[in-house]
Amino acid sequence: MPYPPATGPITASTPVVSSVVPPIPVPTYGSGGSFAVLARTHVPASPSTCLSLIRDTNNWSKWNTFCPSISLSPKSPPPPTSSDPAIPTGNDGWLELGTSGSIDVFMSGDGLIPGRKRSRTQGMTVTVLEPIASTSTGKNGYRLAWKGVGFSHWQLHSERVMEFLPITLENGEEGTEFSCWETFGGVLASVVKATYGSTLVERFGDYQRDVKAFLSAPSPALSKEEVSPSGTGIAAEAT
Repeated sequence: MPYPPATGPITASTPVVSSVVPPIPVPTYGSGGSFAVLARTHVPASPSTCLSLIRDTNNWSKWNTFCPSISLSPKSPPPPTSSDPAIPTGNDGWLELGTSGSIDVFMSGDGLIPGRKRSRTQGMTVTVLEPIASTSTGKNGYRLAWKGVGFSHWQLHSERVMEFLPITLENGEEGTEFSCWETFGGVLASVVKATYGSTLVERFGDYQRDVKAFLSAPSPALSKEEVSPSGTGIAAEAT
């Protein structure tokens, strides 16, 4: 699957870039669709750290203003074994290939404010969890994707893809180029775009900013060392 179209080089001063764009290919549905929402930024942490932060749903409530919680399905299949140490399996509450669940969505971006109520829930199933290689540097990164469930395919289908690739900025700082996009298709996609397009742009931008702010903080609720690929720090903190 090709990488998302670049919207300009990532630099040390680049803010989060988020916009509605033409459809971007996704793993399950391929090319086509009605539209996509794409966001990109630089995160001062390794690709494996970024991936682990998002996989560990136990701690979404500490940083994720858009979707601060998820109810994982006990009927999710057992995770396949992984030979990549940055993709451990078997950690309680972590997203695995095939994990299904129901995400609590706060379309106003106020999911971390006490007393606020979710806008809706969104069913999901993880479709991709794999290492990838950057086409420009050859260095390894990671890809995580999940598809929305709940509608018939012809009505509405969507899939969100997140890619974490190592990058060295012009000032020598190393970190991760974090790209996140979701492509929407089906007869209701145009309604979603007209009704929620601008809101989705804001929330996808928030999602990027939340990850960046959490992993940039000098003393976050969980340190970068605790957000480790092994998951031991997070698992210990969450029990």
